[in-house]
Amino acid sequence: MSESEEHADRGENFATESLEKWTPRFVANGIDHNDLTRLAERIDGWADWCSEFAAMGDEHAELGENALDRGDERAAGRHLKQASMYYHFGSHVWHVDEDERDDAHLTAVDLFSRAGEYLDPPVQRIEAPYRDFDVPGNLRVPEASPDGTGDSPLVVLLPGLDSIKEELSAYDPDFHDRGVATVAVDGAAQGETWYEQGMTPDYPELISAVLDRVEELDPDGVDVDRVGVYGVSLGGFYAPYVAANEPRFDACVGISGPFTVGSVSGRGSDLVKEQFMWACQSESLVEVDEITDAMSLRDDIDELTAPSLMVTGTNDHIIPPAQTERIVEGAANGEFVLYEEGNHVCNNIPYKYRPMAADWLTERLY
Repeated sequence: MSESEEHADRGENFATESLEKWTPRFVANGIDHNDLTRLAERIDGWADWCSEFAAMGDEHAELGENALDRGDERAAGRHLKQASMYYHFGSHVWHVDEDERDDAHLTAVDLFSRAGEYLDPPVQRIEAPYRDFDVPGNLRVPEASPDGTGDSPLVVLLPGLDSIKEELSAYDPDFHDRGVATVAVDGAAQGETWYEQGMTPDYPELISAVLDRVEELDPDGVDVDRVGVYGVSLGGFYAPYVAANEPRFDACVGISGPFTVGSVSGRGSDLVKEQFMWACQSESLVEVDEITDAMSLRDDIDELTAPSLMVTGTNDHIIPPAQTERIVEGAANGEFVLYEEGNHVCNNIPYKYRPMAADWLTERLY
C-alpha cells in the first residue's frame, strides 16, 4: 500500500467522526452548520474529504461572483470569505494527496484575498522580510479607535498547528468592533510560510520581523507603540512565547495553549503525529521530537512580564488545562480563566470567551 493509500485508508467512519469532532470549530470559524449536514451525506470516506469541501467552497464562491455581477460588494465579500474557509478546512489536516492539498490551501488564500477588498474593514496584505523570504500577514484597520479619536492599537493574531491566518478572520470582528486593528500572521510552519520555513523554536523571530515591517509601513490609523498578541491552540503557546521574547508586546492572550509542546512520538493519535511531521517537514519522529521538545516556556517564562491572560476549557482533551494554567503560574502578571463547559479553544462557547478576551486585551492596550 502506498503512503497516499495509507493516508486515505482511515477506516469507514473516520470522515464522519472527524466531521462530528470538528463541528464546533468549523461553525465557530465560518462554516454553515447546514452545509456540514450536506457534507456528511456527500463524503464517503477520508479520500473524498478535500474534494467535497472544495466543491462546497465553489458553491459559495459562485454566490460571491453572482453578488459582484449585481453590484452587491458586501455580499460578495461575505461569500468569498466563506468559500475560503471551505477550502481551508478541506486541506487543514488532509495529506492523502499533497498536490491537491496545496492547491486547496492556496485557493483558500486566493479567495480570502479577493474577499478582502470588499470586507469592512478591508484587508491589506503585508509581507515582512525575514532571512531569504517574506512572512505574510493580513492587516485590517477599523475606521475609529476605541475612544473614537487617535489611532488604533494593534493585535497580532497567531494560528495553531493546523490553522492559517485566514481562519483568524473569525476573531477579527471582536477587535474591530472595539476600535482595535488586527494583523493575522502565518508564522513558521503555518499557512503560506510553511513553504519556506518548517516548525522551529525560532518562531518569535518571524513575529518580530512582522512588527518591524508594520513599524516601517506605519499604516494610517495604527498606533505601532501599542501592540498585543493573541494566539489559539498551538498559537496559545506561541503568544506568550513571543511576548516573552519581544519587549514591544504590551499584553498577551493565549487560548488553550501548552506550557511545553513536548515530544510527539508518544502521542496516541496518528493524525496528530502526521500533522506535526508535516509541520516540521520531517518523516522522522525522532527529528520531530527534537524540535518540539525545544519548544517550551521553561527558560522564557521569567521574561513574560507583560499582562497575560490564558483561557481554556475543562473539557479540552487535546491540551490539558493544567498546561495552560502553568503559563499563568509562571508569568509575572498572569490571569487564568477556565470555562467548565469549554472544549479545546472553547470552540463550543465562542460567544462567551471571545468578547471577554477582546475586552481584556483592549483595556490593556488603550
